[in-house]
Parts: sequence; C-alpha cells; structure tokens
Amino acid sequence: MEPDDLKLIRDAKQGDAQAFTNLIRSYQNFAYKTVLGVLNNASDADDALQETFIKVHRALPNLRDERTFPSWLARIATRTALDLVRSRAHARTSYDDEIDRHTFVDPGPQVDLRLDLQQALGRLSPEHRTVLVLREVQGFDYAAIADILHIPLGTVRSRLFNARAQLRSQLESDGASENAGRSTKGNKGGARDD
Repeated sequence: MEPDDLKLIRDAKQGDAQAFTNLIRSYQNFAYKTVLGVLNNASDADDALQETFIKVHRALPNLRDERTFPSWLARIATRTALDLVRSRAHARTSYDDEIDRHTFVDPGPQVDLRLDLQQALGRLSPEHRTVLVLREVQGFDYAAIADILHIPLGTVRSRLFNARAQLRSQLESDGASENAGRSTKGNKGGARDD
C-alpha cells in the first residue's frame, strides 16, 4: 500500500470529503472487479459498487488499521455482492451484453479467449467465482480470502481447486465444441480429405 493511500484513508476517516472522494477514485476499479466477479453482470455490479462505497463511508471511521483497507474493502464488496445475489433469485448469468465494457483479461488479439473465459466464469456458482476473483484477479492470499469470506482456510482451498477445475473443463469443452464445428464446416458431406 502506498503512503499516499494511507494518508487518504486517515484523512477520510477524519471526515475529509475530498480525501474520501479521492479514495473512491483510487479503489473504484479494485472494488468493481470484485463485485463484477461475484455478480457476473455489469448492471448489478454497478448497484453493488454504489452500495459498497456507501457502506465504506459509514464504517470507515471504525477501521482500526489503515493498512488493512484493501482486504477490508474487498470483504465489504464481496458481502454486498453476495447479498445482492441472494436477494435476486433471477440473477442473470451471462456477460454477453457487457463483454466490451468490462473484462477480466486485457483486450487484444485474444478476443476469442476473453469471450470464452467470461462465459465460463459466468457458469460458475457465485461462491466459486468469488474465491477465483479474490485470488486470481485481486491477488489475495488464501488466509486473506478466508478472512474476507469468513470461511475456513480448507474451504478456500477446496473452492479454489473446484473453481479452477470447472473453469478448465468448461474452456476445454468449449474449445472441443468449436474445433468439432470447424472440422464439419470444412468437410462437407463427411468425406475425408486423405
């Protein structure tokens, strides 16, 4: 954590509105990636992000150690997103309409991989997406994830293992389906080109 961030947090805790605004700007992308990863929907993530920073504003004066701010923020963002998942039983599971606006992978020549990854992430349960996002996108270690989610360390490991396995399986399955589609398109009538 940067010394400037620590000063921002301390000033915001003391009620400095400009410091809080700057703190939001500094951590907005971090919090957004967290809620988007859990919710798998940009519109819901926008709502959760707003609610997250409202909760942060209310609770910030009670934060004891400013150095824990990133994990504290991640905990609030994750819980807010999971609460939204629970409250919206009809939560959407597709990134299709949001692919160009928000991504987990930098845009570039691997657009197909990005699309496949986002679709595969969308098929994971919120619990599995959450641990995967906290570990792979936000970079938290296992102990921090256990603390953020209030679950045992073994559960973090298990969920992360299962999330990675499911993601790998879905990506391999999607790749096999795509390759099968290509081979039938290039091979009309089922005749072999030996």
